[in-house]
Amino acid sequence: MLTRIITAVVALCLLVPILLFAPAWAVASVFALLGAVAVYEFFSCVGFKKEVWLWVVSILSLTLSIGCSIASMTLIEEYVFEDWFKYLSMVPSFLQAITVLAFILAAVVRYKQLPVDRLVMLFGLFWYTKIGFTALAGLALEGSYYGKITGATVPLWVALCIPWVADTLAYFSGFFFGKRKLCPEISPKKTIEGAIGGVAGTGIVAVLVYGFAKSWELLPLLVVFFGAMILAVVSIYGDLFASVVKRHFGVKDYGKLFPGHGGIMDRFDSTIPVAITLQVLLLIPYVEKLL
Repeated sequence: MLTRIITAVVALCLLVPILLFAPAWAVASVFALLGAVAVYEFFSCVGFKKEVWLWVVSILSLTLSIGCSIASMTLIEEYVFEDWFKYLSMVPSFLQAITVLAFILAAVVRYKQLPVDRLVMLFGLFWYTKIGFTALAGLALEGSYYGKITGATVPLWVALCIPWVADTLAYFSGFFFGKRKLCPEISPKKTIEGAIGGVAGTGIVAVLVYGFAKSWELLPLLVVFFGAMILAVVSIYGDLFASVVKRHFGVKDYGKLFPGHGGIMDRFDSTIPVAITLQVLLLIPYVEKLL
């Protein structure tokens, strides 16, 4: 427990200043780096760590795609009418095609060495990771003026804080009131009472924060309350999904980067689906104005 607490404190001391003071492009770059580590963790989890060429292609696809997004946001004001800038937006699609072809090649050329069911699952996990960390990088750039201000945007804080609040409140709710198991075969420690406390508590915390920061109007607060609860539910399912994958492949943690906590995916398992959901919700004009 002491190791977990120390690791959490150190991680927060590193992450919070980056979010508050680093430019948006730097914050997005951090998520590109974290996404690269997460991809490697999935390769290791599935048992394909020795397929160096495949995970190198996958990592380059993720990091360069996010890099192109950062470059687009940073350079758009000055170079938007340049011919080469138009080709920049095509790079992510090109990288996606290369990655798909790499997995097809691996399935055919290495069909005796690589079980196809694991390869297909890894392919899905790669895209899940890529979409998730691209969403986090996008939230860092959301609302920024061409990437020249800090990456501490409201949508990014929401994506990072809601899973943490939901998990913390679920832990204490389950500790004091938990009796019935939520998914005993997937995560034995989670309880229904804990999940209810985490979801409802997240809605209440969101209302308090939003009320003090912006407005105490009834309708926005109701929207914030139910919206936060929906994102809390999404975070719980993200956590359970990551646990399903670990149990399927018989691993305890995705990595050892954070002592007492595991790897990147052990820390971002519930954050990724929340970030993806937020990216979709921000397409709704009302939600965008609300944040």
